[in-house]
Amino acid sequence: MIGMAAKVDVVLDNDRVVVRRVKHSGPGPVSSAERGDRLVIYLKDARIKRTEGGRQEHIRRKAGDVVWRPGSKHDIEHVEGEEHDVLIIEFKA
Repeated sequence: MIGMAAKVDVVLDNDRVVVRRVKHSGPGPVSSAERGDRLVIYLKDARIKRTEGGRQEHIRRKAGDVVWRPGSKHDIEHVEGEEHDVLIIEFKA
C-alpha cells in the first residue's frame, strides 16, 4: 500500500520485473509496502526513516545511489528535502 500523497507510476511490467517510479512531495509518510527482492535507484538526494519488523533505520542517499534490498514488508518515511523520487525494480519469482 502506498501513502496517499505518493505518486506511483508503473514504468515496465513483464514476466521478470516490475519497475515503479515512486514520488512523494515534501516530508511525511511515503509508503507501507510488501515487496520482493529489488533494486532501488535514488533519483534525488534523500533522507528517510525505514521501519521493518519494529526496527527503525535512518538512511541518507545521494542521487544516483543504487541499493539492493531483499524481499520485505516495511514502512518508509521521507524526513527531509523537497521530493522523494526513486525507481524500484522488483524481481518476480
